[in-house]
Amino acid sequence: MGENEPMDDLDAAILAGVREYWTSVDPVPPDLVDRIRFALDLANMDAEVSRLTEMEKVAAARGDERSRVITFDSESLTIMITVVSDAAGVRRMDGWLTPAARHSIELRTDENNLNTESDESGRFAFGTVPAGLVQLVVRRDATQTVTTPAFSL
Repeated sequence: MGENEPMDDLDAAILAGVREYWTSVDPVPPDLVDRIRFALDLANMDAEVSRLTEMEKVAAARGDERSRVITFDSESLTIMITVVSDAAGVRRMDGWLTPAARHSIELRTDENNLNTESDESGRFAFGTVPAGLVQLVVRRDATQTVTTPAFSL
């Protein structure tokens, strides 16, 4: 019964018990596959990655709306977004870039990718945003891309 011996039925039963235990006490997150896909797609991009610097939940003054303010910083760009959800669960995302300029903006989602452009003041918006894992990609020019880490809405 040395370490170089082949596995037998007892070894397989022990490993199956360990797998069953860890599956029950620490199951694999349901969105793990989506997070891995985002990470692999990002690895294939030549992009500057921003970091989350601030996230705050705010209750709106009117109605049943709830909002989140999220800020991402990189060496060349700051991205601030506000996500507002109404009582029906419809989400809208408004964003601002600093330094302000026109840039192509892509919102990568589990369902599809949404595209828009910021105006000369750096403002952009997505009218309806699905729930789930998302990622913003800002194309500053043909060679410079800034992306956020994946985050959940």
